[in-house]
Amino acid sequence: MGFVSVALLYMGFPRLCFLFFTFWMITDITDGAIARKCDLHTEEGETIDPFSDKLMYSPMLVYMAWLGWLDPILVGLFLVFDVIGQVSRRFSKVKAANLFGKAKTFLVVVLLIVVGLEWIYGPLPLLGRTIQPLLAICACLAFCSTAFKLIPNYWYANILSIMNLVCGLAGCWVILTGRPPAYALGLVFLGQFLDLFDGRAAERWGSTPKGELFDDVADGTSFGLTVGLIVAASFSQLWLGLAIGGLYLGAVVYRLIRFVVEKRKEGILGGVATFSGLPSPAAALLAGTTCVLVPSQVANGILVVATSLLMVSRVPYAHFGRSILPKIPKIVRVLVLGAFLFLLALGIRRDHYIAPLLISFVASVTYLISPLFGARAKKPS
Repeated sequence: MGFVSVALLYMGFPRLCFLFFTFWMITDITDGAIARKCDLHTEEGETIDPFSDKLMYSPMLVYMAWLGWLDPILVGLFLVFDVIGQVSRRFSKVKAANLFGKAKTFLVVVLLIVVGLEWIYGPLPLLGRTIQPLLAICACLAFCSTAFKLIPNYWYANILSIMNLVCGLAGCWVILTGRPPAYALGLVFLGQFLDLFDGRAAERWGSTPKGELFDDVADGTSFGLTVGLIVAASFSQLWLGLAIGGLYLGAVVYRLIRFVVEKRKEGILGGVATFSGLPSPAAALLAGTTCVLVPSQVANGILVVATSLLMVSRVPYAHFGRSILPKIPKIVRVLVLGAFLFLLALGIRRDHYIAPLLISFVASVTYLISPLFGARAKKPS
């Protein structure tokens, strides 16, 4: 069906082509549901499923690159990683697609639909600028999907933590070199996405003896140091910015150390469902978006100080990954993941980061006040 889609496009039927392509990509959602519901899961199916997806979108990618709609180098890298990943299934114990592979497939479909909209309706200023960034993210996801098949399972959590650390260090470099703080905040967003899964990866596949240390250092760098620098850069008076940024960084470090110490004292080996105090990723989201969006330095100072105090408080906050995310339907999670990556690609363009930042700010404020709703829900009616 992928080759048929290219043939329809070549013969001059773009609308029919993209409708046809979208219809057949929907089968990627239905086949897994049928296998699970009807107990038709097989080891061969775990290999055939991702292979059929590649045969569906690869001809379209190659044809778009040939016509100049997509960067040939990025398409080539993407396909190389994809082929290596598919071949590795013959030697790897893990046959099924991992989270990165599923996200990659979904985002490739989004990418091709965006190209189709531009093809049919002409240049679209907002969507058109996301094409190459989306392709770059797809290539990165393809690399991660392949790498996580070849690397031992117990290193999964460490790799996610190290990638989070790299995002934090890159964010610090962005601020120290005088580039827009929104770029550093984008790297913090990416680090939060990685941090969402490193703990769950450690629980499922284990980790190395220093795995917990990697995680804490990465969190402290991305959610503490990088955001602390963003806070400091948002004030016109350097001493005031350093004081409030230092207060925030100190709260993050104290929060991380307290969590580890109390967890070990109570003998908890896995993750927790509820945090004591505002989690550092949520604090980073709130403090970072506030300092980038809000022009008032007084408001920035008040919100950052309040965020710091909430981190060291004993206010209970539900764990997003373990308590909130499982309650969200899977299809919604996939769509939100695609939207997050799409907004990240959009935010790379300096003149289009306001919308994703506003959404992030509203989401962080909602989570900030979530204990109020939890307390009301526990009261007897």
